[in-house]
Amino acid sequence: MSIEDRLTELEIRITHQDSTIDELNKTVFEQWQTIEKLTKELLSMKDRVKAVAPSEIDDAPYIPPHY
Repeated sequence: MSIEDRLTELEIRITHQDSTIDELNKTVFEQWQTIEKLTKELLSMKDRVKAVAPSEIDDAPYIPPHY
């Protein structure tokens, strides 16, 4: 394999790698947006539940009554 062939092969690989990296970056960005959206929704729901039943939401674990 000549140097020109090797160089051409490397350029092709780099082009494919650049494309893959761009796709992965886009995917990570979209996933991060989804995570942020879901986090906001979760906090909103948590606030709503606290407003409806504040005494039932406690950081302490629930201990069932003994009969």
